[in-house]
Amino acid sequence: MAEAALDDRLPPALLVLTGVTGLVDAVSFLGLGHIFTANMTGNVVFLGFAAAGVPGLSVARSSTSLVAFLAGAALGGRLRVAMAGVSRRGWLLTFASTTSPRRIPAYGAGVARGLSLDG
Repeated sequence: MAEAALDDRLPPALLVLTGVTGLVDAVSFLGLGHIFTANMTGNVVFLGFAAAGVPGLSVARSSTSLVAFLAGAALGGRLRVAMAGVSRRGWLLTFASTTSPRRIPAYGAGVARGLSLDG
């Protein structure tokens, strides 16, 4: 019985999510300096599925991903304004010094869990 109710709610939820994700993409493209954020639309879809009760999906995980993306976009925008007159070399040094320290622990955690970059 619950599965039939879920099947009835799913098509309208997908239509609403389609419209919302398209709106998010359009606003982000125009408002964030022509940056296309389509990779986040999948998280909006997962958030909708989780809210509709699809097993195996988490509202908390999808929400965390979206909030982290928004925080990163905001920080990136502030960094762009703050470094408006900086040379390309300065940009590269800033990028390398801020991303590498985050990637190394992530790689280590993946290796510890048995994941590999070898494919």
